[in-house]
Amino acid sequence: MKKSTMISKIVIVICAFLIVLAVINGFTGFINSKLTWGTTAVCIAGFSIAVFAAAAWERKKKM
Repeated sequence: MKKSTMISKIVIVICAFLIVLAVINGFTGFINSKLTWGTTAVCIAGFSIAVFAAAAWERKKKM
């Protein structure tokens, strides 16, 4: 039980970090200058969905 809680928290932290990197890349093009804002938006949406799923899974386990 504790292992899955730790894994879900790690997933949330990693996805939040990747959201920040996607936003930085969108403004500066530092990581990959060929990515468009549409691609950046898709990345942000995907990582946001992953954070939401991990949080919902954690909430469901506590019930």
